[in-house]
This record gives sequence, structure tokens and C-alpha cells, in this order.
Amino acid sequence: MTLKEKMFGKERTIVIAGINGDLGRNYAKALAEHGTLYGLSRGSKKINIACSYRSVDFLDSKQVKDAFSTLDLSDEVVYLHLIGKFRFEDERHPIKDTNADGLDDEIFSSNVTTFMNIKPVLMNYLNENPNARLKLVGVGSTSDIYRVPFWNSFSASKNELRKEFRKIFGHPHYFGRISTLMVNVSTVTGKQLDSERPFISREYCLDPEEVVKASLPYIIDNKSSSLEISVIKPNPSFEEEAFLSISQIKNRWYKQYLRIGEQIKMAPPNQKV
Repeated sequence: MTLKEKMFGKERTIVIAGINGDLGRNYAKALAEHGTLYGLSRGSKKINIACSYRSVDFLDSKQVKDAFSTLDLSDEVVYLHLIGKFRFEDERHPIKDTNADGLDDEIFSSNVTTFMNIKPVLMNYLNENPNARLKLVGVGSTSDIYRVPFWNSFSASKNELRKEFRKIFGHPHYFGRISTLMVNVSTVTGKQLDSERPFISREYCLDPEEVVKASLPYIIDNKSSSLEISVIKPNPSFEEEAFLSISQIKNRWYKQYLRIGEQIKMAPPNQKV
């Protein structure tokens, strides 16, 4: 390995699951010089960033295992889990809950089951490579602490992911070899927001580049830690009631979707986050 490669961290392997999304593409641009980059997504490659690409459905555990068996992983692996869907839910937009756990099946599976399918693969890699280190990176919402009922399934799923991260970090067999990072964001611009809330003002929305810039130092450091960071662009007109008042939240979202308040007739489509 050359000195230049060591300086720029080419001994590091970076795996981005959900690389075709807005955040995935921007993380790929920023991380390309920090290691060997692999991009994973369910569909075909849609980015023009140099990386080794794999198409994989993370709801299929065999596909996940097979895809990772083709990756040339180093002793330092950074895995970004940028997969997961969001759904606005209320009496007009009911959830599908076949197992009666109070959560939308699709939202939970896209955010949590996808990670649980990769977890044993990553743990097995650490078992087989005792000198290897792993950093897990996930993305959540700054609103998750409020448990807003209109996206309860999403926040509950992200909290389950946080719990898994903490369990993995604290496992005595891997302690000191695993770091975890949850990047909590306020509203982010991109294709998802364009579909969910096309009439929202972008003035206080984050750009994907801002999320990446704020979180990048925590992703590439070599510290053993379990952290959460929040990346926000505060709206000075918001008081706490804007996050706690059910009626305010509901009206704000309906207006931002079709500008017709509670006269909304259709549910926003599922979107990847």
C-alpha cells in the first residue's frame, strides 16, 4: 500500500446500502476518497460515481448474504444503512398491521428487517477476522423523540434500529471493535420531499450535502463509540407546540402536500428515506 493510499484511507472499505437515494449519492461522493467504495441498492445503478455496485433486495436474506460474499472487505469496514420507507398515517391513511404490533408492516420491514438481514453477515465477518473493525451508520429523524402519531411506525422502527446499534456496540465479544452512529436529521430536500410535501417551503430544509458535511467527521474517525448526532436547520417561527400539537402537525402536513388542509383525498405514496 502506498503512502498516498494510507493518507486517504484506502485500507478502509465503505459499503453504502441505499446508494441510489439522495443521501446515498451524496455520501458516495464524499466518501469515495476515504476508502474502497461499494454501492448497494435494490434496482440498477443510477449514480455516475465510481464504485463497485451490487443490486440486492435487503428483504431477502439469501440475496444479502450472496451479495456480501462478493465484496472484498478490508480490516476496517464502514457500513451505511440508508434503507427504509416513510408513511404518513392517520384515519384516512391506515396502516397494514398483520401481526398486530401496532406498526405498519412495510415501514417496519423496510427499516428494521433489512438491517436484521445484514447483521449476521457483518457479525460473521468480525468472527472470521479477529483484527477487523466495523462502524455502523444509520439515519433517523430529529422528530423521533416526539413520537408523532402520524409517523409512529417510522419512529418506532428507527428506535428499534437504535436499540440494535446499542446492543451490538455493547456486546462483550465485539466491544472495542464496533462503533455506531445514528444521524438524526430534520427535513431534507430531494425526491422524497418532492413527492411527500411538494408545497413545503425549502427555506429551512436541509440539503443532502449539509447532512453529509455535518456527519462526515464522525463517520471517518477511528474512535470506538456509540453516538447520535442531530443535523438541523431550525425554523425560528416554530415554537415547541409546532411539534407537540396534533392539530398543528396534521394541518401543516396536509397543506404541504396538496395545499388544501384537511380536504386531502389521497395518501402520500410510500417513499424511501
